[in-house]
Amino acid sequence: MDRISLFTLALVLGVAAMVTYFTVGPRFVTADNLLDDKLQHALGFGAIIAPAAFFRPRWLWVLAPAAIAFGGLIEVAQAYVGRDAELTDWAADIIGVIAASTLAVALRAQLARRGLLRGL
Repeated sequence: MDRISLFTLALVLGVAAMVTYFTVGPRFVTADNLLDDKLQHALGFGAIIAPAAFFRPRWLWVLAPAAIAFGGLIEVAQAYVGRDAELTDWAADIIGVIAASTLAVALRAQLARRGLLRGL
């Protein structure tokens, strides 16, 4: 595996670990204090997929469905750790995956057209 792939994998797994901690771990701040709960879900799952969408867009065929399934598993797990399990949170996860994938792939294409991605 090349350096960019290892870097991308590390980012994806690191962000996934953080999202897992913040979605099933103890609550530090409420959604009212920081951001709307649905926006937190969309941003979190978008952050998981964005590095792969930008650096390794071919990985999206596997990672996007995996991230969506992961969001569903987190909602199920939340029911067992004293958090609210909501179908609308999972919908926000899916929206985040789609939006971040679309934006990252579009940004990569734009940068490639300008010749700014040599070596990636």
